Amino acid sequence: MDTGYSLAKPFHPGGFVRRKIFEPRNLTIMGAAAALGVTRQGLSDFMAERASLTVEIAFQIEKAFGFNAEALMEMQTRFDLAVLRQRDRAVQMQLVSKQRSQPRRVAGRSAA
Repeated sequence: MDTGYSLAKPFHPGGFVRRKIFEPRNLTIMGAAAALGVTRQGLSDFMAERASLTVEIAFQIEKAFGFNAEALMEMQTRFDLAVLRQRDRAVQMQLVSKQRSQPRRVAGRSAA
């Protein structure tokens, strides 16, 4: 059931926040973490796209810079779903490939 649009390749919100919010303001990770009241390591991992956006960071970005926290969380959700779907497709393709490579059996005998 399709309930809305989906991007072909959703992006991680860390890159978006870095390019659209922090870079135009010349904020370093340390400066941004201090402004947001979050840990430097947590923010760094998010910005480097090694960690998911947390509700806390989304909320603090909204408070500090006015960017909607729900929109940021939606970006993260779409990204997470895209990654999950990609993994699932890879597993399904492996299963199909494995099934095709196994000899077919007919009534207890291998098909020739």
